[in-house]
Amino acid sequence: MEKRIVRFEDNMWRIRTDTGELPQSERSELIEYLGEIRFPYRLVGDCLCIIGEIDRDTVFERMQHFYDGRAEVFPF
Repeated sequence: MEKRIVRFEDNMWRIRTDTGELPQSERSELIEYLGEIRFPYRLVGDCLCIIGEIDRDTVFERMQHFYDGRAEVFPF
């Protein structure tokens, strides 16, 4: 199964694959999902980031829901 890494850096939760940034199609799906659940996010270059004020447990719960059956979510 694929891996997604969620890492807290520069006061943001960065979401990446284990080899780099998310593919454009996946990034677009995730942006749509974050809009639906009203999570504030930013694009920093090609990296999708969730605002750091959201606590770790909430971020991981939502990411595990989004990636259920598609990828495992790991903290870094």
